[in-house]
Amino acid sequence: MERLKKALIYDRAVHPERTNATPERIFEVLENVLGEKARAHKEHLQAQLPSLRSPINESQAQFVADYLDKALLEREALQQIIEQLELSEISTAEAVELHHRYKIPVSHPEEDIVPVKGDGCWIMDTKGTWYLDTDSNYSATNLGMANEEIARGLYNQASTLISMKEDRIQIARTRFLKEIHTMMPKGLTQFYWQNSGGEAVDKALKIAKAYTGTTKVIAFKNSFHGRTHGAVAVTWNEKYRRPFGLHNLDWVFFAEFNNIDSVRNLVEKSGAKIIILEMVQGEEAGNRPATQEFVDALWALAKEKELVIIDDEVQAGFGRTAVKKGDWFACMSYNVVPDIMVIGKSFGGGYPVTAVVTKKEISAAMQYGYDGSTFGGNPMAMTAALIATRQMRERDVTGNVVERARQMMEGFKRLENKYEIVSDPHGRGLMVALSLGSPENVAKVQKNLRQLGVKASLSTGPYLRFLPPTVISEGEVNFLLDKLDQAIASL
Repeated sequence: MERLKKALIYDRAVHPERTNATPERIFEVLENVLGEKARAHKEHLQAQLPSLRSPINESQAQFVADYLDKALLEREALQQIIEQLELSEISTAEAVELHHRYKIPVSHPEEDIVPVKGDGCWIMDTKGTWYLDTDSNYSATNLGMANEEIARGLYNQASTLISMKEDRIQIARTRFLKEIHTMMPKGLTQFYWQNSGGEAVDKALKIAKAYTGTTKVIAFKNSFHGRTHGAVAVTWNEKYRRPFGLHNLDWVFFAEFNNIDSVRNLVEKSGAKIIILEMVQGEEAGNRPATQEFVDALWALAKEKELVIIDDEVQAGFGRTAVKKGDWFACMSYNVVPDIMVIGKSFGGGYPVTAVVTKKEISAAMQYGYDGSTFGGNPMAMTAALIATRQMRERDVTGNVVERARQMMEGFKRLENKYEIVSDPHGRGLMVALSLGSPENVAKVQKNLRQLGVKASLSTGPYLRFLPPTVISEGEVNFLLDKLDQAIASL
């Protein structure tokens, strides 16, 4: 029972990140594992323990361990109880309540499940239930929900040098620089590291303005570039801009996506020299890719008018949108090279790291003091980025994306032929979507999927969006398609 006691009382030398278990969590775990049989055990334990959310002490933990040892529980059940307590000493209800009490409401808390463990493309919640993840944390956990090699590398780095300011030369970043160039579009060689996608978009805009000596920017309708001040200023949806007075700026203009005439007219009317786009419009457009014709025409216009193109690949990059092997970024699949590229999300295998990448001549426009970052490109981030990008190459992520994307789109088309409400399956690589006719149908199908063991929370109006991990297997895609079929049939 020593392992059970250690799951109840944290050992700071081994698990400094934990607290002591609460009675509420102990009772929850008993119910998860034993069902109705937990009631009698709960009644016996309750009299000897503190209030539901008060952490227990060592003697109380010993009491719980001794009781459960003598309760003649099946070995498998006792093992599950210990494992669930090891994963979380805090109850689901307390986690939800504290988030509602203290979190600034910038987003709707997803409280249908509270994840505590990942294994490849799967996540386990506090109830001990496993779900196939089809969101990849907005494409940040493309290598899966846990990664032993990244964990080991981060532990090693944190044990030696945990942080270092952006302007100081360091070895972790040097290791990364020795390997990354094989993945980058030709000519994009200069890096400026950041911590979030929105932050990197802000810095890309600054670099473009410094290089062109202008301020006017053309973005696109249904674009989404992030939540920071500059990034949200070039994001299409007015509800994100208006609260901050960014809805009527004199330096941002929105063109029609996939419409080169709209872009040309705005360039000539505004005199703008900077264009920012997602090659696959995600959150606001429902994973809608640009056409090859539009991309070719846009690059031709940029050459004619001497425009600078910023390619926002925060979500689409690192193999997510591959259409052939080696397409590490969407621009590669369209056979073009942007002037400035913004990368992030799966860059660090789930660890926060982003970057602006550009050409030598453009980077020269930035001078000492124009910008700075305390945490950008810190040793921990660079260690994660090195290991993650190395794994992407070793695991042939782009090759897997091409095959699994074909498999998913074939499955979507079968569903389109089978169900009247299903239409417009589309996307690029594993950045895909299909219409279910209404937002209400999407919400119902997402609920049905969760009950069937699939977590899918991304949507845009009538579109159900999928961003599964780029390492998802053939069998896991078949599982997803089968459960999606059942979820739609249950409408």
